[in-house]
Amino acid sequence: MSAISALVQSNAVHMMTDSLLYVRGKVVQTDFPKCLPIRGMRAAIASTGPASFAYLLAEMLATSCTTFDQVAAKDREWFHGAFDWYIENERAGASEYATVVLIGWLEAEDRPAAFAIELSNGGEKAEWVKRNNAHTDPSNVAHNLVELPILANPIPPVEDLRAAGWRLGVDRDARDAEVDLLHMLEIQRRRRATDGRYYVGGHAVLTTVTREGVAQRAVHHWPEDRVGKPIRPKPMDWKGWRTRRVAA
Repeated sequence: MSAISALVQSNAVHMMTDSLLYVRGKVVQTDFPKCLPIRGMRAAIASTGPASFAYLLAEMLATSCTTFDQVAAKDREWFHGAFDWYIENERAGASEYATVVLIGWLEAEDRPAAFAIELSNGGEKAEWVKRNNAHTDPSNVAHNLVELPILANPIPPVEDLRAAGWRLGVDRDARDAEVDLLHMLEIQRRRRATDGRYYVGGHAVLTTVTREGVAQRAVHHWPEDRVGKPIRPKPMDWKGWRTRRVAA
């Protein structure tokens, strides 16, 4: 259960991802890159679900597109075709679910943008995602590639956001991308899955796309997260946390 969030501002688009890689609930790597720049363009991609799916998509998009505009023009069938091929050839037809998030700079409109699409072959994994995400209403699921000004996956319940002091209703350009998206990631980190485990952690990596290009940097590290050990988030003083991050 990887965590992704994104924020579009007037002169940049940002994506925050964690870096845990796990197999059957066991952590096998704490620094696995999940957000990948797309070669040859001002764009990046990340995906929940199978760890290597974003790598396949990044390569397919780099070889079939030269601009983010062309990426954004891809239809539902293209993404579902890639997903179906991946599941059949790399996952032996297993039940899988992936939320793909794309950020980049639109050349024709000279602006940043973020898009998302959710892909599933049904079965138990689709039910698992539904139980572990706040968007249970089918109208909230991005069945096609849709543009979004701000997003998070998994989506924490509103009561969790309020309890953690995450600022609701704030103008996007007034947000501090690093602080606000890391705040969201810390909230996502503390959501247990239905199996009782935590799945978010390792490093927090911020990817930013501007007119000039793509930049990535790790903005936080959870040293307590270790290979072979269960994830155990520490108790959080949310007000104190935000005060310290803003002042840093």
